[in-house]
Amino acid sequence: MTTPRILFAGVFHWNAGSSHMIAEYARIASASGCEVGVSSQLSRLDGTVNAHLPLVDDISWATHLVLVFESRQFLSTQQRELCEAVPRQRRIIIDPDGHWGPYVTADTDDNAGADTIESWHKLYADLSDLILQPRMNELPDGAEFFSYFGMPDIHLLASDLPHPRALPYELQYVGANWWRWNEMTSLIRAAATAQPPIQRIRVCGRWWTGAPHPDHQTATANVSGWMRDHGVEVAPPVPFGHVVSTMSQAAITPVLARPLLARMELLTPRMFETLASGSIPALWPDLGYLSALYGDDVELFLLGDDPADSLARMIREPFRYRERLVLIQRQVHERFNYRAVLTELIRFTR
Repeated sequence: MTTPRILFAGVFHWNAGSSHMIAEYARIASASGCEVGVSSQLSRLDGTVNAHLPLVDDISWATHLVLVFESRQFLSTQQRELCEAVPRQRRIIIDPDGHWGPYVTADTDDNAGADTIESWHKLYADLSDLILQPRMNELPDGAEFFSYFGMPDIHLLASDLPHPRALPYELQYVGANWWRWNEMTSLIRAAATAQPPIQRIRVCGRWWTGAPHPDHQTATANVSGWMRDHGVEVAPPVPFGHVVSTMSQAAITPVLARPLLARMELLTPRMFETLASGSIPALWPDLGYLSALYGDDVELFLLGDDPADSLARMIREPFRYRERLVLIQRQVHERFNYRAVLTELIRFTR
């Protein structure tokens, strides 16, 4: 039997989650019995990520084509025609932003973006018969479950982290301000009123300060000087491949999902990466659906009606949380390590 050669295409930037996923797939491909490449003909790359991904210049290399659609429709008419070099039954769509299915809104955000939901449905139907979504609840008609995101190798078991006083940060968020300003600032306010106050706080990523993205001003809106005025250290995006180890520098790492994705109960990279770091995940209440991933112990990590008290207990009683977290780390890694996830994707190939 021919070894599957799986060619991914999408919008891949060095500081975006999907790029890390594809790099992990490539790392484990040989052990999983396949080859993995990224199409330079179909993808939109930022120039920096190119050195981290296995680029393939000829689509005919592929036995299977996997198209990853996130915030936008990235294929030109010519590129859509080029996709036909791979037979339709060997083309797969991965839909991590939930464009396939009913129209969904969350305040001013929606799952159509700059396009219409009808145009997304037509695009997907034109390209493939197989649509995969990392959705934890009931899937829309015509979609099948695939996590897409996996859990990196465990960097530190939670039980191996030092006491919060010995870590550089008590609370840290690693990621961009992409529809996350309200949740993050609410957490910072809660940390300030915790007893005792949580003061060593850092955010790493874009748009937490300064001008928002010119094309996405609502999604990246921030209040100038707010972080500085609240004693929060703001750092640049974490270098490629260092997300998990950076998270390990903090006692608590919030898991914040774009509200729209939480409403659709979709998985995101941070839900796995935070576990791999060993840092205590602080889950916003709208992430209760992660019981399907973390198990019943998820309740311990959900911020309740009094987030300040929840955060304070995580700092005061770290070993209580870490004891339970070690079990979650091991269980999730066993099911969603990258070899297991890539093996699952191979099962969808024909």
